[in-house]
Amino acid sequence: MNVIKDETFNGRILDVVRQALDFVESQIKERTRLGNDGRFVTTPEYPEFAWKESIVNAIAHRDYSIKCTDIQIKMFDDRITVESPGSLPGIVRLNNLRTVHFSRNPKIAKFLHQYEYVKEFGEGVDRMFNEMENAGLPDPEYTDNAFMLNVTIRNVVINEGINDKNEVINEGIKSTLNANEQAVLKLIAAATKITKPEMKEKTSLSMSTVERTIKSLKEKGIIERVGSNKTGLWRIIK
Repeated sequence: MNVIKDETFNGRILDVVRQALDFVESQIKERTRLGNDGRFVTTPEYPEFAWKESIVNAIAHRDYSIKCTDIQIKMFDDRITVESPGSLPGIVRLNNLRTVHFSRNPKIAKFLHQYEYVKEFGEGVDRMFNEMENAGLPDPEYTDNAFMLNVTIRNVVINEGINDKNEVINEGIKSTLNANEQAVLKLIAAATKITKPEMKEKTSLSMSTVERTIKSLKEKGIIERVGSNKTGLWRIIK
């Protein structure tokens, strides 16, 4: 992996927030597509609230008692990952972070709220999920360990381009696939978040056959898994 840009921001919290947000905003790309009304529509690759909230949350809620490490914002072609020192605070857990709220640094959170960087007390994470869903993007992915909390947002559009993919399947790939592979690929093209149990139910194949079929499609370079098993999606790449 080649590092294209490496920026460091130091200073007062308010200055760091402004510098980080301004820099990331300058790196966000835009997409232009033809809308349903026949007009071209230009949108950013990530909802503004989602990427800003992930950065501001890291600054507001990091564990400042952990030394020798910093908040890191890593931008890739298909995702942004924000790494913040410290695990989830208080009673917040990965399975309840959309509904349970606890501020490790309430004075910092209140200060950032006064400057309108913290938009909604206790509702930011849930709104992140909603904003990503409304944009047709995968859910934010949170991982937590003893020393670092990571949040990743991805710019892989879930529903965009399905018709184009179906055309490719019909014209170029279909003849090289067996019946099971065609059936599974058709399901993925129609619903990229489909689960293996759902594939089993819709195709009447056994679970072991579904898993072998997915493995075969991966080995042929036709599909890949993007994100986690729980919140990720399938992507047709060929």
